Amino acid sequence: MAVRASVAIGAPVTTMTLLGDQPAGLLMGTGAFTVLYAAGRPWRSRLRLLLGVAASFVLCACLGTLASGSAPASVALVVGVATVATFLCHSLRVGVPGAFFFVLVAGLGGYLPMHGVAPAGFVISTAVGAAFAVVVAMADLAVRPHGPQRDAVARARAAVDAFLSGPRAGEEAYRRSAAAGDALHHGWATLADGRARGERADALLAELGGVQRAYSAHLLPGDAPDPELAAEQAEAPLGRPTARQLLRHAARWPSNPLQATVRVAVGVAAAGLLASALDVDHVYWTMAATMLVLHTGLDRRGTAVRAAHRLVGTVVGLGIFLLVHVGAADSPWLVVAVVVLLQGLVELFVARAYAVAVVFITPLALTIGTAGTDLSVTPVVSERLLDTAVGVVIGALVPWVVLARGAPRLLAACIARVLVAVATAVEHLGAGTHRTSAGRHALRDLALTMQEMSAAAGRTLRDDPAGVAPLLALRESTAWLGLTVLARGAVETTPASHVEGAAWACRVLARRTAAGDPPEPTDVYRVRAAVAGR
Repeated sequence: MAVRASVAIGAPVTTMTLLGDQPAGLLMGTGAFTVLYAAGRPWRSRLRLLLGVAASFVLCACLGTLASGSAPASVALVVGVATVATFLCHSLRVGVPGAFFFVLVAGLGGYLPMHGVAPAGFVISTAVGAAFAVVVAMADLAVRPHGPQRDAVARARAAVDAFLSGPRAGEEAYRRSAAAGDALHHGWATLADGRARGERADALLAELGGVQRAYSAHLLPGDAPDPELAAEQAEAPLGRPTARQLLRHAARWPSNPLQATVRVAVGVAAAGLLASALDVDHVYWTMAATMLVLHTGLDRRGTAVRAAHRLVGTVVGLGIFLLVHVGAADSPWLVVAVVVLLQGLVELFVARAYAVAVVFITPLALTIGTAGTDLSVTPVVSERLLDTAVGVVIGALVPWVVLARGAPRLLAACIARVLVAVATAVEHLGAGTHRTSAGRHALRDLALTMQEMSAAAGRTLRDDPAGVAPLLALRESTAWLGLTVLARGAVETTPASHVEGAAWACRVLARRTAAGDPPEPTDVYRVRAAVAGR
């Protein structure tokens, strides 16, 4: 992955340096960020996402240049891009590196034309870099056409092994449970997307089914293994949810994507307004720093840690940028080598060690962001440090001010949605239509809703442990119920028996939960017993 990231930026920069126009090559780096996306996806899913990201980068570049020269327009644009990109990246599960680079490209589009870069040249460079990055990002599939499927199954096994070997209760157990569930769902979706046939595909399906059964028997912390579920596959390969399904889920208030989006919108707008009031020269740098802290939708403690990483990483990264600039005076090829190395290191660390990745993002962004401009380096470094400090402080404060008391409501809403999804799936089980397109959609909807509940439980437990404590036992019983329904959906080929009244009961329990009168966990376990046929 690091190699392809380096090639995506290295080839354009090298080519343009040979042609005597290195700044144009560096500007292509804005489009080359496309290569950082869609890693680990099969070719159909990867190509769709890469083309979407590439087109979005070009659009952001265009919009940025159109707003250039007007401070209010530029601030409004960056806020708009940050808001939309955060919502779409969370909703569509784009994955790392998330929404940040869309803001970076839009900000550069407004900033660079004010310092001597032709707007059309910037947009064209972004488009060329993005197009080349798509080709590079797809190239490894020519060597390992089934690599994403094998890697997804291996990651699912590793995540489940970590869950089974970890503590059975507490925050860490919830985190590992959520990670294992997400890895399993990603594995099933990847196998379905790959559409492979033959013995190799069958072996991967069988292996992932065994991992799923091991997870199912120990799904939640604090429960003994369930011998009935241990003998069943708890999730059939239902495929990846459609974009419409994902967006519909995310648009329901409250939800994890919407809460992250609101915090980003408020934080980035506050950063832009404060930077404008302070009359700083690079308002978008302050907004970008806030965006980088907030866009992943972390809990309060995680956001504070990320802010500290950003500040420390910026200080170290500015030192690297100064060294690169000093060397560039003597050799443009040193710039080529450093940019290639930095892009590869960003790809290598952005998903594994964010604190390290920030060290390389800063000099990479500044090297690209000063290409072809008349900027003096010393003021750039001092202003970047000040802008980053202001931005990260705002980012760290936002979760304590915006939606600070929303944790219990979010978790209760997610539990209620799972109960409604269970009711719909149970109706299909009882009617024997769970193998139809509508039935599979209902089961996939249940699996997706359970993931959202798991993610909400982990984040809200860290944000407001006292507030959500009364809901944790209900969340656990609801997750067991959902898993049981998925298990029956995977193994039943005829109308399921003993489910009469279960759908009605689930809807009643959902209404109570949404109204602030959560039922006892034993009520949910009784419904589960009926669904399981006991």
